[in-house]
Amino acid sequence: MTRALKLLSTMVLACATSVAVGGPARAADPGPEVVPIDLLLAGSYTDAVREAITIWNRSVPSIRIVEQNTPAALRVKEYKTANGTQSHVFLNGLGQGWVYLEVGDAQLYKPSRIAVHELGHILSLPDLGPGSPCEKVMSGAWAGSECVNDQPDAEEIAEVTDFFATHDVGDPVPGWGFAAQAGSPR
Repeated sequence: MTRALKLLSTMVLACATSVAVGGPARAADPGPEVVPIDLLLAGSYTDAVREAITIWNRSVPSIRIVEQNTPAALRVKEYKTANGTQSHVFLNGLGQGWVYLEVGDAQLYKPSRIAVHELGHILSLPDLGPGSPCEKVMSGAWAGSECVNDQPDAEEIAEVTDFFATHDVGDPVPGWGFAAQAGSPR
């Protein structure tokens, strides 16, 4: 019996040594950060939001906005106001909240640009304000109704990429706080 135990312990040590010599274990690639979204209430904006999702997913590979058929922490709703403008977001943490898309805005501005802009807020980007160029999707309505660019530029992409590199979905977004409302249209 002693001989069998010695043989068994020798085999166990040999196996442990060969496993340890095999090299360090590789960390699993975590993959992109997933942002669940539902378009259950998106109405006439559904196709434009799907296009905006594709644009952001292609532009920032470290995130993946994924549509689901049940209510998500990120929701999109078409609505109508008396003056016919003012799409905006209600931010409840990074990648979470409500995107409100006003029906009248789509008659003035390219719907996919509106959706890309509003999703930009959800992904941490602020409005740029007066004088901002059409090349920036976060220029929103300031770029004018003739601006049809719906592609974020390299700087906007880098800002979202960098923010997601150090933050998780649901984290507060500086300057927005929790339950903050972005009021700039488009």
